Amino acid sequence: MSKSADADVIIIGGGHNGLACSAALARAGLTTIVVEQNTWLGGATGTHEVTLPGFKHDLYGSSHVWLHANPYFREIMPDLKAYGLEYIWAEDKITGHPTTKGPGIIIYKDVDKTCESIAWYSKEDAQKYREIYDGFIEIKDGFIKGMFSPPVPPSYLPMAMERSTEGLKMLRDYNLSARAFVEENFTHPEVKNVILGWALAPQIGPDQEAVGQTFYIMIPGIHVYGQAIPKGGSQMLAEALAAYVRDRQGQVLTGSGVEKILVEDGAAKGVRLSDGRELYAAKAVVTSLDPKQNFLKLIDSEHLDESVIRMAKSFSFGNIGVFRAHYAINEAPQFLNGEAMSQTSFQRIFYSVGDTRQHFADIALGVPPRKPFIWTACWTLQDPSRAPNGKHTLIIDTFVPNKLQSGESWEDIKHDYAALVLSKLREYTSNMGPENILCEYVDTPISIERANPCLIGGSTTGGERTLSQSGYFRPMPGYSQYRGPLKNFYLTGASCHPGGGISAMGMVTANEILDDIGWL
Repeated sequence: MSKSADADVIIIGGGHNGLACSAALARAGLTTIVVEQNTWLGGATGTHEVTLPGFKHDLYGSSHVWLHANPYFREIMPDLKAYGLEYIWAEDKITGHPTTKGPGIIIYKDVDKTCESIAWYSKEDAQKYREIYDGFIEIKDGFIKGMFSPPVPPSYLPMAMERSTEGLKMLRDYNLSARAFVEENFTHPEVKNVILGWALAPQIGPDQEAVGQTFYIMIPGIHVYGQAIPKGGSQMLAEALAAYVRDRQGQVLTGSGVEKILVEDGAAKGVRLSDGRELYAAKAVVTSLDPKQNFLKLIDSEHLDESVIRMAKSFSFGNIGVFRAHYAINEAPQFLNGEAMSQTSFQRIFYSVGDTRQHFADIALGVPPRKPFIWTACWTLQDPSRAPNGKHTLIIDTFVPNKLQSGESWEDIKHDYAALVLSKLREYTSNMGPENILCEYVDTPISIERANPCLIGGSTTGGERTLSQSGYFRPMPGYSQYRGPLKNFYLTGASCHPGGGISAMGMVTANEILDDIGWL
């Protein structure tokens, strides 16, 4: 027999999606309990002082873009300001793309300025970029609805687009690989390099098919919705959501890992924590964890159909992991491309389309990429509060194989590889010598997963972004509508549609719960 309920809804996981789900339910008048195994909140939006005191580093997610496209989050955002959430917007320069020749390419909030930057290399490519941006007006409403609603069956899109020649052409573009799209639509090597590198951020390979739709979203999206970071670190989003929930009779419990989801008569009833405590829900249990934890660990197999267990075992996080070096530094990087590039907080450094393909070939072979492309972020240019007065933080990222063919551990070679990625930054800057570096901290696929078991193999996307794990198939067939294989059991988080990224999609799950219980 179930005990009396401790809350209307219990939510497993105190990352931003679990907390966003809780906040949306609390806003509607339900009581919630969020349980988080770590002693800190935020999940993949955590911020910590890992180098020196006073230097605040975003360990995983940093740039908040798609969150501001979420209509449900926009409704609640004014209230979150009272709990310390203050966004600092990139009003002008958003992303820099350093090059060895010319001024480099900068993506500005203003699309006209961006096209001017591209036109230095190719006026034809600038025009094509503008055409892709202009086309967003026609699909914007559909994109927003599609991103922040349960996914529709896979037949819907082709059925809608196959009725005209233009629609068929667009559908063909959607089915291209990122490299094929770039090769077909852009001409200058530097422009191709920039656009391709941008598109691969969700940990997809350059020759992976059916990702062409990405370009029609990412290019206009950054200009329409902009880019922002929370003052004080990415974790401030989670802290504000938690404070919002607590002010509405909710609880957010840290250091409270879940050992088991309690099931009675085919329905989720509550959770048993690692310390033996049991918490019961009157209406629903929600998990923001990945399918492997949910269905292979937390729910006893006797309560699940064999097909669910089989699909959970098959759910893939891919072979790509994140390698990230954090630095406390005296001064921000000075790029050889000039002052405008140096004033930009975030850079992508790619060398050529061929080098990018070789990088992913190295990953497939299980060897550390020999000429790694890198992302760099000096967020203290945008938010000085993240470091002591006059000092800065710096992130350098790249993609690596999460398992090494040699049998070595990333933990054993991480500092040598960090030296390699730092040397790549030095090729494009004038001041990143040892005298500028105060302290280094390195995360590898191993340490990332150790800190957050949802980031399997150092993947930060909630699962491989393949056609078979997207949309109606995410996290697995039959369960894309945020409802799990038990009664009163719901799914949210990066392993659900629309996938990884800081989007507060947990609010979509909340809407489905409210609809099911008749509160909408």
